[in-house]
Amino acid sequence: MWQRQTLLVALAAGMTFAAPLAAQDRAITLFARSGGFQALTELNDAGTADFKKVGFNVGGGVGVQVQRYITLRGDFTFAENELRSSDVFTGDKLRRYFYDAAVQMQYPSATGLTPYAFAGAGGVTFDQPGNVKNKSKFAGTFGLGVGYELPQTGIGLFIEGKGWVYDLSKLNGALAGYDKSQVELGWSAGLSYRIPIS
Repeated sequence: MWQRQTLLVALAAGMTFAAPLAAQDRAITLFARSGGFQALTELNDAGTADFKKVGFNVGGGVGVQVQRYITLRGDFTFAENELRSSDVFTGDKLRRYFYDAAVQMQYPSATGLTPYAFAGAGGVTFDQPGNVKNKSKFAGTFGLGVGYELPQTGIGLFIEGKGWVYDLSKLNGALAGYDKSQVELGWSAGLSYRIPIS
């Protein structure tokens, strides 16, 4: 009998201490970032056109940490760079609006550093040069990063590489006739603010 009572007391004590720890692992994080942006692939088989010129990206989003190692995140990113044809910059700039959701896996360490990786999907809307109607496409996303939270503040600093994959086809204007899948990369530094939730 005493063994059963001891076990029940131990379980109750464990649950009492585990509940606050679990609550500490749940949080909402707001973040903003900016940095560079460029394509990694060509627009045609001949390799004479691409968006490899370095441009910029700016964005932000929200993450919901559901447990210590998993966060669900939603991102919005604005990115722009210039079309290059036969190694000559054309002056035609393509604006992209990326919006996506992803599952993030992170590993908080005792040093305060938290490396993470994520993958997900969403869409991209193209704002083309000139009087051309905007078009949207499905896009996959993936990335890696590392963050550091300032002790007792909820404020964090992070660096991140974020990629997108989408099919660039059936567009108009300067992009008419191109139909290759694109892999594009943004690299950024940013700030975050973490709000614990119970």
